[in-house]
Amino acid sequence: MVTDNYSVSFSGHRKERILQNGNPLILGQIQLAIIEQVEQLYGKGYKTFYCGMAQGFDLLAASAVIACKWQFRDIRLVAVVPFRNQAARYEPLDKIQYGVLLHEADEVTVLSESYYRGCFHRRNDYMINKSHVIVAYWDGVFKGGTFYTVRKAQQENKQIINLFK
Repeated sequence: MVTDNYSVSFSGHRKERILQNGNPLILGQIQLAIIEQVEQLYGKGYKTFYCGMAQGFDLLAASAVIACKWQFRDIRLVAVVPFRNQAARYEPLDKIQYGVLLHEADEVTVLSESYYRGCFHRRNDYMINKSHVIVAYWDGVFKGGTFYTVRKAQQENKQIINLFK
């Protein structure tokens, strides 16, 4: 796959892991940080943003890109869905948000019709290959999908912007 030097992918933790810090305002703070980062990247020419659509950071990131469309009409959200029924087990409000974001996305890429072991890694690999920059929310723990994505992106010399504080 050819990397688009003006594309960005998001990778971050699920909502449960983000909320472990006990700060009830953290999701809103992260969303604002993503919006700021999208605005900065857009100013540098980045217009296509890939999102894996998982609960937590991914849905915040997709929402942030959609919010930025009001200001930047040519910004693009590409939803990368690992398998068709990804949101089946999401909480009800997240399921609604997921549906709205898929509808608002400029492109939806479904990588598999059904779940299989390794489908999330395949999704992450796909997004790494499509992007030059990875905007992450990684707590530094060496386990999980975000760690996998950050490590692999580093191995491929991608720029990593970690919003975790």
